[in-house]
Amino acid sequence: LCGIWNMISQGSSLVKGESITVEFPEMKDKFTPAYINRLIGHLDNCKDVCDSFGITTSIVPYAKNNVVSGFTVKSFRNPDKDPDSYDFDYDPFWDDDFDYSGIDDEYDDAEIPKDKFPEIKNPIPDDDDEIIDVSKVWVDKMMSDMGICPFTNGPDMSGMPMGPVFYCVDRSSKMEDMYARFWKEAVRVEENVEKDLSTTLLVTPEFCMENVEMFENWSNTLTQTLEALDVEGLCQLIFFHPQWTFRDGGERSGDGAAANYARRSPWPMINILRTNQVRAAQKGIPTGLVYQQNEKTLTGIGSDKLETMLRLRNWDEVSNVKVNRRDMEALRIAQDYQQTGQVKAEDQSLVHDSTPAANKINEEQIEDSNLVNVLVQALGKRLGKESGTVAPLSGPETSATIMASDFVLKSLDDIAQGKTTARKAAAAPPPVAAATTQSPLDTKAELESERENQELEVLFGGAGIVKQSDDDD
Repeated sequence: LCGIWNMISQGSSLVKGESITVEFPEMKDKFTPAYINRLIGHLDNCKDVCDSFGITTSIVPYAKNNVVSGFTVKSFRNPDKDPDSYDFDYDPFWDDDFDYSGIDDEYDDAEIPKDKFPEIKNPIPDDDDEIIDVSKVWVDKMMSDMGICPFTNGPDMSGMPMGPVFYCVDRSSKMEDMYARFWKEAVRVEENVEKDLSTTLLVTPEFCMENVEMFENWSNTLTQTLEALDVEGLCQLIFFHPQWTFRDGGERSGDGAAANYARRSPWPMINILRTNQVRAAQKGIPTGLVYQQNEKTLTGIGSDKLETMLRLRNWDEVSNVKVNRRDMEALRIAQDYQQTGQVKAEDQSLVHDSTPAANKINEEQIEDSNLVNVLVQALGKRLGKESGTVAPLSGPETSATIMASDFVLKSLDDIAQGKTTARKAAAAPPPVAAATTQSPLDTKAELESERENQELEVLFGGAGIVKQSDDDD
């Protein structure tokens, strides 16, 4: 993908009749008809947002002996013609002698509402180091100190486990060039180990700065690509923009607008995360809960103050504001355990509640996952199976392990007693009388099959990672 987009980017400067062909010998086995179709589908989607790709530049598979081994980029650009100039033939139904002068005068005289927020001084600095410095201050104050991202520790460390954050600046404004730069950074993440590079923040100050809709369209073509082209196991993406608005169906004007500042940054940014770290984070803290707590905190600050700070590039006014992750009992237990190394007796007591505080969780916040893996990974870490050294669990890991063990034990106990989960019972069809043609053997086989399905539901239903295939058993 990095190589292909480099070709497309270079192809924008070619002229009619010129072409570039590149072979990818290491990809021959991957270039199956199904993969080629998915790749072409991705490129077709990207044409909708590109500047010249799909208009004056095209790409086709390159084959040797009827076997695809690479791609060819061809140009149809006329260097003597301005691509933004549109000369049309005479149209008798449109061209006439009507005088259009003054038609917009009423709009020209309209009073433009005064912007109540301060003007941004030096919106796009010439110095890349200055852009990185401001970006780091924003990450430090908003993401880390305030706690919008619970897995960020200062501007330079992030992830699970913690590792360095890599910052880079790209001043491209063309879509093709930014695709090429994005995939270059994705390769950088792939080629580096987590202890050297945990996550990447690509800052793009001159890319769709004033057009968040176009930035969103460009971003969507990347997120759609991850699964289709088998990149989902490598990285996940989060996008930031000065005008970002969540498309979650919530009210995002007035007081509700403050929640958008969890994704509003000084300049457009692409955060490239490692998939394994995202999944580890999802096990520890339900993502829906993180979003709700962030929205509550940001609404308390107010969108006007957040916008003012964003424009001034100064977030000192919220230096003492923190997201309260202790709103949820299980997360409070995890934080206490991380600090003290033990779970308090009262947090395991059943005196005041039949459910220990450490296990309280709204099932709607739980996503599909492999709960057995949660327990196995936790035991592996505590017994030193991963690194050879016995290590304590982090707060989120402790929270996930406590919730997973309680859920598995309770659900298996229900199965042992012939019960089904509420979710199963609600979805199950009403009982019917046994048919006269059904033999006892058929009934027994169906019961065993149902029991097996229930066990699979318990083992692979819950919070975090989805069981992808039978290979995950």
